[in-house]
Amino acid sequence: MLEFLFGKKDNSVAIDKKINEIYSSLKKTYPSENISDERKAELGKLIKENGYLPYPYIKALEELTPEEILFGLEIKWQDNKIFADGKFSFANNKVSVLARNGIKNSAWMQKEGHDIKLINLAGLGDGNKTKETGKFIDWLRQLLILPTGNLNNGIFNTTIYLIPFHPREFGCAYLPKSSEISEKLFDENIEKITGMDAKEQVKTFITLSQLAGHPVIYDILPQTGRFSKAVLANPEIARWFDINFLNKELEANIERIAKNMPESFEEEDIELVKNIYKDSQNGSSGDLSSHFKNIYDTFDSLMTESKKKLSSAMLQRANQVKLQKRARDVVARVHSFKPNQKLTENDITKQIDTIQELMNEGLWPAPGGAWCSAGGPVYDKMSECGGYPTFKHYDYKGEDVTGFANLDCQTPYYFCFLENGTLNKPVIEYFVDYMIKLQAEYNFDGFRVDHIDHIVDKVSENNGRPISYRAPRAVLGKLNRTMKSKIPYFGTLAEYMLWDDFLKEYHKDMSFDVLWGNDIVSQSEKTPEKIMEDNQHLTNYNVNFKKGEKLSILKTYNNQDGEFRCIDQYPGQLSETGALYKWFKYKFLPGGKFAQRPMLYVDGDESFTKRGIEMVIGEEIAMPREKHYDFYKKFNAIDKFVKDNTIINNGEAQIIVQDEDGFSAWIISKFPEKTAYLVVSNYKYTTERVTMFDENNQSYSEILHGNSVFDKTINLPTDYTIIKEHYIDDNKFVSVAFDTETSTLHFDKLDASEFRVYELKRA
Repeated sequence: MLEFLFGKKDNSVAIDKKINEIYSSLKKTYPSENISDERKAELGKLIKENGYLPYPYIKALEELTPEEILFGLEIKWQDNKIFADGKFSFANNKVSVLARNGIKNSAWMQKEGHDIKLINLAGLGDGNKTKETGKFIDWLRQLLILPTGNLNNGIFNTTIYLIPFHPREFGCAYLPKSSEISEKLFDENIEKITGMDAKEQVKTFITLSQLAGHPVIYDILPQTGRFSKAVLANPEIARWFDINFLNKELEANIERIAKNMPESFEEEDIELVKNIYKDSQNGSSGDLSSHFKNIYDTFDSLMTESKKKLSSAMLQRANQVKLQKRARDVVARVHSFKPNQKLTENDITKQIDTIQELMNEGLWPAPGGAWCSAGGPVYDKMSECGGYPTFKHYDYKGEDVTGFANLDCQTPYYFCFLENGTLNKPVIEYFVDYMIKLQAEYNFDGFRVDHIDHIVDKVSENNGRPISYRAPRAVLGKLNRTMKSKIPYFGTLAEYMLWDDFLKEYHKDMSFDVLWGNDIVSQSEKTPEKIMEDNQHLTNYNVNFKKGEKLSILKTYNNQDGEFRCIDQYPGQLSETGALYKWFKYKFLPGGKFAQRPMLYVDGDESFTKRGIEMVIGEEIAMPREKHYDFYKKFNAIDKFVKDNTIINNGEAQIIVQDEDGFSAWIISKFPEKTAYLVVSNYKYTTERVTMFDENNQSYSEILHGNSVFDKTINLPTDYTIIKEHYIDDNKFVSVAFDTETSTLHFDKLDASEFRVYELKRA
């Protein structure tokens, strides 16, 4: 039904015409006549005053009907001047709000005051009642409550950052089975109403979001699922192992090693352990006495070099060509394809049968590894019960880092030949072309690239030569430059946590606009003064770059990393007061002209949802949420105040004082403006989990409690006097004037995470 809209792009076909057909069908089912006049007036007033409906998502779930959602969105669309009298009207090349505003570079994504919200479509169901995933109407519900920006201050509406919506392997969004849309997102009722299938529903949501003024970026991967349709249709994009062959070779090595074991071992014991070792290679396991365990470990140690050599030889280019051909032959045989027939993912209609046949022949794609592994994976043995092969991983020094490996179920792209470091150009072209098509299909405004935290450090490069399974810098640079050449405003965000300060490499070599940053992994260190130091470091880097060519680093309130046990740093553990202070602190610490930094937060943060994003990034289920309306009002008031304030979102914060007990004060100013802002706070969180180290340098976690500070005085900088104090009253900032001019403030007491905001005037 919707082929000409959602199939191959045809600019002669008016997209707005088909969107109007879809919307007309929705309105017939969900007419605004079902809403009372009083309710229309209530919702309309709120949306017109704010540009969006100021609800936390949990309230929108509990309160809004589909009719009310569409009614409210019409106001957002009208504000974007693409909707009037019940109809959409826009040019095909003006779907994106960035295109409609004539944006020519990616600085929009870097703007101070701009927000980026991480959203998992599946998580938008009502997780407090059911695990049922979010569906099309729920996505529109989220769109209605997404905060707008302030284009007068150069701030676009909140960017929607979507995590992968493809079918998943092993309960992980970052292991796609295919490029299709997960069936768990499909809304059968919406198909009956509009004729849209799952992919059309997702694409329509993205289009409607952009028409409401929200840029949309997507999480992309330099890897795929182990036996994804991409791998089956194009075996050449992966490295392969022939596990059956390796097992035969290893068995021969076991016999050879058994004959050369140390003479201190009894021959009968060696024979017994040899057979146990053979069984363990095929997936059986059991306990051994210390005597036999010693012999077994000796066996295993002597086998290690054999395993390394066999795996390394198999991963050589000449052998890979043979294995890839065998894999392609298996795919062709299962599907009855012609020899060497060019395939796409759509041709893979017997994915499970093909996987089973590949496994029967011992053909498995080579996996990733650990964050710090280098070289190729080393086949070790079959898993317990023999279901799948397991691998060992080594770093660039040759040390075993298998304990850190969590990526053996992914298939990295075969971007380079590790034996000599040369690039595999056909695979790189495949990857870049795939991403070009992905962008064109969904009209994304930018990409966030996953799993590229260690691209140019010593675990992945040796004098510029790639030495790991991770994507080489040349690949990412080619991708980003290609996207920007086609779409000037296209934004690029790198998952790089600033290890070793490779700013230039990610910015200039790889053409990233924004870096992930380390605010989550370093949450306990990010005092106001430290954030200002971060701003200054970015300023020092950017000072010689022209407008539109600078680098930005996220100010991260929350992301999906925070709940991982090895990091365990997220706002929900700071208490309500502490979490709100964290939001306030980052919003009120602008970096100035050369350190513009947007804010990243996660769906659910707005109502103080303590945990949940890690779970829904794994399973495709609705996310449980906190119902904390008072927190939301303050959270939203802080965000809106900053977006509407030109001094804060264009100015720069400078520290006045920061004491170890938590007392801190800073001033926000913008030359040559005479208005400035003074912020006074107790930067200690009410409660905070921090990592400590004992005398043996072993780490452990401890909960710290912030204390109040007493009897503090601030002397204002020369020429400044206090005009008024701003504070949050219910759902917005209000102010009270100072009766007498003063340049000194005294505080009897400031509780942990308490903050005060004063407006100043310079003589």
